[in-house]
Amino acid sequence: MKKLSLLTLLLCVLTFSCKKSDKILNEDQQNKVEKEDHSVYQFIKKLGYSDSEIKDLGSEYLVDGDILFAKNELPNFSIFQQSPKTKQYGTSYYVGYNIQPNITVRIDPSMSAYASEINGAIDMWNNVTNSRINLTLTSSTSQDILITNSNLGSGICGAGYFPVDGRPGGLIRINISQIAGNSFAQRQRTIAHELGHTIGFRHTNWQASGEPIGGQLPDNNAYFYAMHLLGTPTGGDANSLMNGGECGIGATSLSSYDILAVQFMYPMNPPIAGSIPVFRYSAGGYPDIRNTDHFFTIDITELGNGSSTYSFEGIGFFAFSSQVSGTVPVYRYRRNQYADHYYTTQSGSVSGYTFESIAFYAYPSAINGALPVYRYYSDSKADHHYTKNTNESQDLTTNYVYEGIAFYAY
Repeated sequence: MKKLSLLTLLLCVLTFSCKKSDKILNEDQQNKVEKEDHSVYQFIKKLGYSDSEIKDLGSEYLVDGDILFAKNELPNFSIFQQSPKTKQYGTSYYVGYNIQPNITVRIDPSMSAYASEINGAIDMWNNVTNSRINLTLTSSTSQDILITNSNLGSGICGAGYFPVDGRPGGLIRINISQIAGNSFAQRQRTIAHELGHTIGFRHTNWQASGEPIGGQLPDNNAYFYAMHLLGTPTGGDANSLMNGGECGIGATSLSSYDILAVQFMYPMNPPIAGSIPVFRYSAGGYPDIRNTDHFFTIDITELGNGSSTYSFEGIGFFAFSSQVSGTVPVYRYRRNQYADHYYTTQSGSVSGYTFESIAFYAYPSAINGALPVYRYYSDSKADHHYTKNTNESQDLTTNYVYEGIAFYAY
């Protein structure tokens, strides 16, 4: 993450001999830091966390016990223009598709005595079958994730960042003074838990911990950007490695639902031979809410790991790049006035939209075990949205109008 340097300001304070022009520049820098600090704090509040859950560490905020936010990060408030997600497990940010199999981890010298625990934690995630997530140790300083020792205070075993802009969360802080007396399995568990945050997993027990449901907190209109993953329970999972608040006492292996969640977010193999991933992106429409857009493509080079406008949201579903028996083309249109993309099996002109291409091929009915992909529309956001995740569908009905099954895919 980009850091704002205060070296000139510090020199001014120490020497009392700054030029007037330098002083103005440094005041601007200081005002920017204060503004960013405030923005990050408000961003965290909008995610739904209460003041009591936010701890000031100086250059960072520690949230919900072990999640880090840098104060000088410019938060993307546009995500709050999208519909709030439901329940638990995943954040809105995924590790980029091409980065998933090549995530590098470097052990800071301060953590060298815990190399065995780190290797075990890495293996825990790498050993999940049918998952593209692969973590590899490196000595290069251009690593994706750095694991280092930090004094986080009593009762806090470790902390890590969420992914941003398609990159894994770049830093894990382990509190050696806190974990040193724990068993090997618990030390390994702490590291594996923080690695889970860096690839996009939030605490499984966030509701049980008393955190409010998004959009129902009057003081900050919180929107929990947590996606309840298809096939996982809406209640708690006592065996989840991603439960928070369990420093030294938590589960020491991934639960069956943890594994299912990884496979859902980062699938390795297509469910049907010949099918390929349809990548999902979203643009938050900020500051103009009517520029909200959900975008789906089989071509990873179109938007890659995301852009300044679009956030990568993983694989929406699997379809086909060419026509196979029983499938029909799904046509992609773009609304002329707003950035809304519309996908339909109906060919021909669509009023107010421009035809762009055949996006992919899918089934028009439940053939060969294909699942329905539901279409929703929000007039206020000028946005069509498509999902096969029935858990997500339940929440969309409060923000979008259900328009039926668009097509069938995997």
